[in-house]
Amino acid sequence: MQHDHNRKKEPVCLYRRKLRHARLAGWIPLVACLALAGSPSAAPENDAAGLYSEAQAGRGEALYQQYCAVCHGARLQGNPAAPLTGEAFRARWEDGKHTLDDLYYIIRGLMPNNAPGSLSKAQYADVVAYILKVNNYPAGSTELLPNTTAMKGVTLQPH
Repeated sequence: MQHDHNRKKEPVCLYRRKLRHARLAGWIPLVACLALAGSPSAAPENDAAGLYSEAQAGRGEALYQQYCAVCHGARLQGNPAAPLTGEAFRARWEDGKHTLDDLYYIIRGLMPNNAPGSLSKAQYADVVAYILKVNNYPAGSTELLPNTTAMKGVTLQPH
């Protein structure tokens, strides 16, 4: 009788083992999907990569040197005004909360300090493109358009 009883346990144990493996196997794809969804490479393209062209950044540099460098420094380092590059800039703007439109809006609404709003919307976009370039955001083939709806969709992220 003992022998028969052991024989019945063996299939039950085997069944439980298979069930346990099946449960674990079901979790593996879920865990993999969650891990992949949380990885930076799987995140949606939401940074400023490729949003401006090299030519636009060149125009922005000329405008920056003419209108902005007096206060923000020739290399965007600040002094007396806020720096537009480096740790202070990244701490303020690359916090995951600010959009490209936030930066554009501040620049367009308050700069240059002695004549706010005196440049065209396209010129302000060119200056923003130059700031992105100096902060090592890569250029693309299209220009940054002064379109606040599109800019609101781009959150500045550390890169």
